Amino acid sequence: MSYSILIVDDEKHMCISLSKLLNLHGFETSFETGAKSALERLRNQSFDLVITDLKMPGMSGLSFIEKIKSMKLPVPIIMISGYASTENVVEAMRCGALNFYSKPVRMAELISEIRKILNIKKAHGIDNKRIVTENKKVQDLISMAKKAGPTEASVIITGESGTGKELFAAHIHKNSKRKDKPYVKINCAAIPENLLESELFGHVKGAFTDAREDRQGKFEAAEGGSIFLDEIGEMSMATQVKLLRVLQEREYERVGSNEIRRMDVRFIAATNRDLLERIQSGKFREDLFYRLNVVNLKIPPLRERKDDILPLARHFLQEMNLIYNKKIQRFSHEVTTAFLAHDWPGNIRELKNTIERAVIFCDEEELNLDCLPERYRSEYDRKNDSLKNVYDKVTREVILDALEKSGGSKQKAAEILGINRRTLYNKMKLLDLL
Repeated sequence: MSYSILIVDDEKHMCISLSKLLNLHGFETSFETGAKSALERLRNQSFDLVITDLKMPGMSGLSFIEKIKSMKLPVPIIMISGYASTENVVEAMRCGALNFYSKPVRMAELISEIRKILNIKKAHGIDNKRIVTENKKVQDLISMAKKAGPTEASVIITGESGTGKELFAAHIHKNSKRKDKPYVKINCAAIPENLLESELFGHVKGAFTDAREDRQGKFEAAEGGSIFLDEIGEMSMATQVKLLRVLQEREYERVGSNEIRRMDVRFIAATNRDLLERIQSGKFREDLFYRLNVVNLKIPPLRERKDDILPLARHFLQEMNLIYNKKIQRFSHEVTTAFLAHDWPGNIRELKNTIERAVIFCDEEELNLDCLPERYRSEYDRKNDSLKNVYDKVTREVILDALEKSGGSKQKAAEILGINRRTLYNKMKLLDLL
């Protein structure tokens, strides 16, 4: 399969050089020397990857990325620039770039990154947004989410980290009347408190020191669609007050502005915290909780849905095979035993990461125990020891019962057990019965 890459750089010689190098590695390339013409190209032609410069006349690389995202074009983006300051790197990643490379580019690293991104894109064909489950409780939750989807009800999804709360949020939006409108996600724990309000509401130029231009917030970006507030339990009381007003009044103001903006957005929230406990401790507003908690989905941890471990493991194996160009067909018996013995404190995320690591180090068609980290191998050994102890206990009781029935005769006891006398003698020796 040949992948197509669009190169955007105002220096034509850079476009030509990079294009030739990528062609040598089997990629199809096109280039544009301006962001505006590149956007027009993207409107009419599908590309698998965009590589863009940062500093360009007319429209900067950052503005170019934001335009691509606003157009909802599902294309991954890499930025290349001679201006690799920390501020530029952070801003590029915030806008949606997957990575940032300094000029002159280390081609080996860039090619490796491109291959990984495109393999991940190919792996997405598996439908990794599907909720994989054979567990009755989770199937019931999927049914609840599907019924809640077409309504305008706010939803809170609770559960430990790594249980798949974000998948359920996406499932609700996908089954809503807003499915063709924006679906905007924000992690309340990942953004510093002093920036969270600006991220949600947007700001006007001069609202604070670094506000160099007007900027829309997540509420504005989600207009007509859904907004997913992940880790809402980490939101400060001050921001909670403002969010409550938005929920009640369906209006907000950008930071630094008095202009009231109306909004039409569906709210979905998630947390790994016990919100009722946080209400009791004065860290979460009760009125906000009940505004959001019209529908509540509590996702069980993986240790309570053991029947999902192997189906999920097979799903992730298929995905990682595509990403890393492997052809691993199955898990060994020892690996499946180790997986079922483990409690998975990191839940589905831990399982996925474990399989990804194992696939990287596996060169056979069968993924064996040696490919797993030490802690999983140790658990397998403990599980085996435990099973052996149970087996030895049962064997000892069966032999003692046969000896009692035979009046102590080993020959007759062996006949009762259906084994020869030498086998009985060896088993009794191993079990310290002699």
